[in-house]
Amino acid sequence: MTQHKAEPEQGLIYEDLLPLRWRITEKEATPLDVAKLNGNNEEVLRFIDILGEHPSDTGNNEYPPLNQDLTKIEVKFELLLSLVSQLLSVYFPLPPPVQVKLDTTGVEWISSDTLNPGSYGLVEVYLSLHCPRPLIFPGKITGVEATMEGVRINAQFGELSATLRERLEKIIFRHHRRSVAQIRRRPALEPKVPPA
Repeated sequence: MTQHKAEPEQGLIYEDLLPLRWRITEKEATPLDVAKLNGNNEEVLRFIDILGEHPSDTGNNEYPPLNQDLTKIEVKFELLLSLVSQLLSVYFPLPPPVQVKLDTTGVEWISSDTLNPGSYGLVEVYLSLHCPRPLIFPGKITGVEATMEGVRINAQFGELSATLRERLEKIIFRHHRRSVAQIRRRPALEPKVPPA
């Protein structure tokens, strides 16, 4: 198996267990295809951004909810989104989740299948179960490496529009911030003191 290494190294990385699918294409995406995919991805990220905005995420209790009725409406809306997402998953099943590292230049994932370095395709990544529309990036396989977990695959994205890059960076930053906050909220393990 050919081994290449093209791991994302710039800035923050979105690392999570996410549904992902790779579809092989015969050739590199045309500029028109890239423009259409960029537009679709900008829309998907805008929806994810809107759905992910919660005042409680900031941890700032300086501004309490305007009233309890708005809070109840938000909870009902989230429940409705959850139910619709579950219904859609029955008719349009998502690909199985895999360990993913995503940044604005490419994506890395662990697979049970191998791919040929240099091959072109489309990578579909589902960042939010509340918005079951994938981000679809044209890409090229730049790295394939056998590991204990499976095959680590690296794909380099085609050209991203400035708006898409900015939205993706925002989502990656928010995910990173939430991950750090979750780690900080975990209770520290108390050191064991030997009996005197």
